Amino acid sequence: MANLKTIKTKIKSVSNLKKITRALEVVSTVKLQKLKSQADALKWYLVDLMTIVSTVGQYHAIFEDKKSTGSNKSLVVIFTSERGLCGGLNSKLHRKVTAESKDKEVEYFVIGKKWLEYFKRVGANIVWSLHIGDNFSEEDLLPLFTFFDTSLASGEYGEVKLYFNYFKNSIMQIPTSMELYPFRQTSFEAFLADIDVEITPPVIGNKDLMIEPTVSEYMVELRRQIRNFVISSALVQNKTGEHAARMIAMKNAKDNATEFAKSLKLTFNKARQWAITQEISEIVSAKIAIEN
Repeated sequence: MANLKTIKTKIKSVSNLKKITRALEVVSTVKLQKLKSQADALKWYLVDLMTIVSTVGQYHAIFEDKKSTGSNKSLVVIFTSERGLCGGLNSKLHRKVTAESKDKEVEYFVIGKKWLEYFKRVGANIVWSLHIGDNFSEEDLLPLFTFFDTSLASGEYGEVKLYFNYFKNSIMQIPTSMELYPFRQTSFEAFLADIDVEITPPVIGNKDLMIEPTVSEYMVELRRQIRNFVISSALVQNKTGEHAARMIAMKNAKDNATEFAKSLKLTFNKARQWAITQEISEIVSAKIAIEN
């Protein structure tokens, strides 16, 4: 009978776990749908911005072919999840960052709790960290924008790379990196291909164009806006990928809990049947012994 009680307790625990994972799956699904629409809105903003750039004929001029500083230090800006239970999302990005940052003098700007905890354990050089919840806005990234602009102005870093998980679809999140400085054309166009953005310059004929206040100031501001857009997009993509990964992980956990509960119920029924059979056998044996 003690064995039956143990199995019954396990069935109750697994059933409670199934309810929890089901609730987390539903919450992640709702948040995922909300972020998908936000990612689409950002994509259309980029299309309009790059259309303006292409219209004034300054597309190739916005890129920097080489560094303007001789510093050997690199800054890695990395987006991670604030919570766990999202499968191998963080570990895949970790392997990419580790492989590409090997043998380099690297400092880290960390967005997200999970990687901040890890970097503290391994003694990595963290220059700044941010915690951004699910209800976020672009203002939450202002410390990063300020730090980035100040660092570039002072020439502190010779390279700045951005790492995040790109949301390809609900079951696939791809660890992605992009160079924010130097701002190279190949890296940016690979980013455009990843987020499925195609730029088609409009036909403006022989109209004259006026750039104010000056072309140089226009280029500086344009680079700043594009970099800020890429960082904001990385946040949205990473958050979307986090909820998608958590949704799939919780669905798998719920399905496993369902199968395990079925297995436990079968074991419980077999054990109960065996206990009943044994009890009947003992009664019959006792009756036969008394009659003899």
